[in-house]
Amino acid sequence: MPNFGDPRDAVMIDDKICKGAGKILTHDGTNNKVDLSAVGEYAVGISAGESERAAGGSMDITAAKVSFYPLGGVLMVQSAASVVYTTGDTVYVTNNGLCTTSDGSSAKKLGIYVGKGETGAALVDSFAGDGLTDAGVVGTATTEGTLVPIATWGAELAA
Repeated sequence: MPNFGDPRDAVMIDDKICKGAGKILTHDGTNNKVDLSAVGEYAVGISAGESERAAGGSMDITAAKVSFYPLGGVLMVQSAASVVYTTGDTVYVTNNGLCTTSDGSSAKKLGIYVGKGETGAALVDSFAGDGLTDAGVVGTATTEGTLVPIATWGAELAA
């Protein structure tokens, strides 16, 4: 019998990669695949690790598998850089698979911040949402922050 706390597997949309744990994943309903979140999209889960690699060790960009934890408990989620968190803040889904405390115009609720208060420090070598640039390489802008604890049972769900 499966353990319901175990991560689930999904397939990333083509030309997208997930570089590690904590990324917010959303669904691509037409292809039964997942993608990194964007503002206005509903989250389905949080990545458990990086997406599948090709035989040579490079990131696979065609139907790569990724494991994720479905929403419903306290999960460690990657913050956008420089976001200030206070215990009890409402947390929202934002671009590039990240979270923020800014609700924006159409941002969907991810849950409640349950940490002791912190600022999502920018990573030294972030991957700007793990997307590929036009040249086929991963970006290096420092838009990504550290992992923060979010109680996701309050996530806004698709109708």
